[in-house]
Amino acid sequence: MPLISVVQQLAFARDLPRIQQIVRTAARNLTGADGATFVLRDRDQCFYADEDAISPLWKGLRFSLQRCISGWCMLNRQAVVVPDIYVDPRIPIEAYRPTFVKSLVMVPIRSLDPIGAIGNYWSSYHEATDEEVRTLQALADATAVAMENVRVYGELEQRVRERTSELEAARAAAQRALEIADQANRAKSRFLATASHDLRQPLQSLSLLNGSLRRMLRDPTATEAAAEALAQQELAVNAASRLVNTLLDISKLESGAIRPEITEFTLAEPFSELRREFASAAASKGLALRVEPCAAQVRSDPALLGQILRNLVANAIKYTRQGSVTLRCEPAPGSVRVHVEDTGVGIAREHLPHIFEEFYQVGRAHSGAREGFGLGLSIVERVVKLLGVTLEVSSEPGQGSAFSLELPLSTTPSAQVASVQIPDRSDAHAAACGRRVLLVEDDQGVREATRLLLESLGFQVASAASPEEAIRQARTRGAPDLIISDYHLDCEQTGLEVIAELRNMFGPTLKAILVSGDTSPAIKGLVPDPRMRLAAKPVQAEQLLALMAELMDSESLA
Repeated sequence: MPLISVVQQLAFARDLPRIQQIVRTAARNLTGADGATFVLRDRDQCFYADEDAISPLWKGLRFSLQRCISGWCMLNRQAVVVPDIYVDPRIPIEAYRPTFVKSLVMVPIRSLDPIGAIGNYWSSYHEATDEEVRTLQALADATAVAMENVRVYGELEQRVRERTSELEAARAAAQRALEIADQANRAKSRFLATASHDLRQPLQSLSLLNGSLRRMLRDPTATEAAAEALAQQELAVNAASRLVNTLLDISKLESGAIRPEITEFTLAEPFSELRREFASAAASKGLALRVEPCAAQVRSDPALLGQILRNLVANAIKYTRQGSVTLRCEPAPGSVRVHVEDTGVGIAREHLPHIFEEFYQVGRAHSGAREGFGLGLSIVERVVKLLGVTLEVSSEPGQGSAFSLELPLSTTPSAQVASVQIPDRSDAHAAACGRRVLLVEDDQGVREATRLLLESLGFQVASAASPEEAIRQARTRGAPDLIISDYHLDCEQTGLEVIAELRNMFGPTLKAILVSGDTSPAIKGLVPDPRMRLAAKPVQAEQLLALMAELMDSESLA
């Protein structure tokens, strides 16, 4: 049985007994051993959980970590080869005499902090080869991933059971299985939407506070050091926002929920963003990060393209010990090729066809520490397929690697491709003067950060923590010029309901901005409203002010 087939079986295992069944058989078959054991660490003991052998070994028994070879393997975090058990002082001979074992090899499950071990045994003298040890260790590494997947899957299953327990009790036995599956899917969607919202709330507050502080630093007495600290804070907030969005997008990618949103844009902005994001990481390793200017106009999904390039640049920096990492573009007939090149360790020719497979890793860093499970390039390949573009790779050991992505050129004339303009901020206070904003947000941190930002520009802000309070504020103060409301409010209420109620009071022309960290189809499926804008959390101060300016037909406030 090929190792890759075993890894695939482990990837779909959903409980520990299934993992044990796969591993005990594979461990023996892959090396031609006469027996194999699956050992789990239980505090200070080794539990021989399962075995596949020509005669019984120790299944179901426990031994002290200090008194058995599997314990030595786990405590020392390394494989051990014993050609003759009767001459190795680490072997408890009395425990082995009743068995057929004459030679063995033992490898740890999870090298950094072992949670178990896999052992192979022979009935005659046999010194395990390096290839056999590597094969068995690869199986152990895949086993560690499978056990972690089972743990995560179990937690998710528990949450699903808790959320669907009331419905399970009310349904007839004949329909129970179908209804549980349906509720499980909906519970998972609610969980992802809630996680998205909760993760983005503190980032929303930080982003708005950062915008307020930046405006306060226009004071000529502000120090250069404070301005620099604020700039670094902004970079950190942006990086954290991208990380949260990427993690949530990966979950949606796995479930098939992501659909490309194709637009036309220039590569200059994503290139500049990648330079800012990875400059520090490259400098910390003494690497030169070269991002060459690129004004090519392409047709693609900018967020998904950014995810591809971010993974490729991060991978290049990780596996380059000296030299440089380069991001550049070059024209091609009807397209543009984007290259990510490094002077790193490189990849041997026989490994190239496999680097996009799940859990496949060519090598490890010098430290020997495991840096992930080899999913980064697998995600890149899925996003590439989703976009329908071409990705090529070339590499030589010791000479570095080059990844080339071919993107279709924009079909819109250059003069008509919109570019991001940085507006003049000098008249922001004048544009805001006299404008009344009703702010509806149940999260106190976000509410206060937004209020502080708007008031610093001269807006008159009435803030409310609930729909009821928003209605009372409106009745007391009169019609606002603009409503800014969070989508998810307390007691299952939504910002859409608040906006509808206020429009009933003051007329349908009342303008509004709906802010949400929700990624569910309910948000993306909202009916377009020319007097309302949708902003995805975490929204930066400049983005929020630009939407306000657009709706109120005023000068840009960004």
